[in-house]
Amino acid sequence: YKLYFFNLSILLISATNIGISKDANLYHLQNQAWLRDEKIVFGLSNINPYLGYSSIFEYINSLLWIENNFIFIHFVTLYIIACIFDIIFKFIRSDSNYLNNIGYVFLIIGLLDNFGFSGGRNGFLFLQETFKYDQIFSSLFLATLILFLLIYKFSEKETGFNLFFYMTVFTVQTRFTGHIIFLLFLLLIINKKFTLITKKSIVAAFLYMLFVFKNFLYSSCLWFPVSFTCIKFAPWHQPKQAEFISNLLINTNKLPNSNATDEIPFEDFMNEFFNTQIDYVFNFLITLFVIITFFLVISKKLMINITQILGSVLLFLVWIYLAPTYRFGVPFFLSIYFIISYLYLDKVKINFSKNIKNLIFIPLYFFVIVAIIRGDSILELRSLSDISLVVEQKEIEFVSIDDYWWISPTNNDGFFCGTYKYCYVEKFKSRKILYLNDYFYFDPINKNYYIDQFS
Repeated sequence: YKLYFFNLSILLISATNIGISKDANLYHLQNQAWLRDEKIVFGLSNINPYLGYSSIFEYINSLLWIENNFIFIHFVTLYIIACIFDIIFKFIRSDSNYLNNIGYVFLIIGLLDNFGFSGGRNGFLFLQETFKYDQIFSSLFLATLILFLLIYKFSEKETGFNLFFYMTVFTVQTRFTGHIIFLLFLLLIINKKFTLITKKSIVAAFLYMLFVFKNFLYSSCLWFPVSFTCIKFAPWHQPKQAEFISNLLINTNKLPNSNATDEIPFEDFMNEFFNTQIDYVFNFLITLFVIITFFLVISKKLMINITQILGSVLLFLVWIYLAPTYRFGVPFFLSIYFIISYLYLDKVKINFSKNIKNLIFIPLYFFVIVAIIRGDSILELRSLSDISLVVEQKEIEFVSIDDYWWISPTNNDGFFCGTYKYCYVEKFKSRKILYLNDYFYFDPINKNYYIDQFS
């Protein structure tokens, strides 16, 4: 525990000048305000389509408000990353070559993340503004992936497999992309003869179904904005909403400022990708080359098979199709690193002495964890008396007030509601409909808004 708290103390430096994400006012604060003040509301996505996402961290973070200071929400990220570093330290110090190799790969990625094109970044863990969940999802994804590597190697069918199931469910509840992890269950079931549903895993399965049901109540979709999961007979279902938001997410990640209904020419997408993302891809490929070379020099063998290559290419193409921007690519890059190096992890024995580990890898470990922190955050330590550890909501100006509704102005970046629950823009105006005792749902005034967008 001493090392964990030491890691946490280092990471806390990032809080000296951490900012707040624009997404906080866009939907996170509004979503959490509903969770704090009301019973569950049906059709919440109709007053703000972004409320349909509703990650598990909306529930966790809603408990961490201190008036208008949201600094403790940033601490959640730090706790998770500190845990991962604590595990990696134990791997490096372990007598197991397999665990050592996982730790070495982690440190190589972390080291090279600080060098390269556009200042580095190769898919390693990172820190973001408060209310951004990309770094949390990436960290949970990596932790789940490492847990899989342990279970697959040591065939831990009881505690390990159940923990893996719970971790997967938690990661999936953070972001829909986490469903990729369920492919790893197939490997455990087919190659290791694991049983998916056991008495101990029923609770995890129930928690997953409960979260899916919550999604339905929010948006009429089991997983928003995946349109084929939407239940059309729900009274709060709004036709084409999920499809519109899904298209909008994919298009804006391919070409900023595009619309959901735009047909993006391949040439335009490639120009944008090469102008904004290609440096990260080069950094990723260089890091992958260094990892392979590291093991190749030691083992004198190339241990990469066609399955590893095809799996890696498939993951890369999924990233390119769904969300080809760096912040969404980190889980995919991390997965590919460990997929390509898997046979090396399993079969290569690197007999570094404890002195070598203490002289090289332990200092490297601490360099990597410090390097996660932004330089300007570290410079804030020069004036300790001026550090406030406060993250506040940005001011919002509303157009007018209509009954108990706050009407938000529209702009090029969307609209902002902050902590105001009853807040909308004119095109998403909805009315409350009583439903099932004291519960109610939001019914959009213009049911055909999204249909009209596609016409």
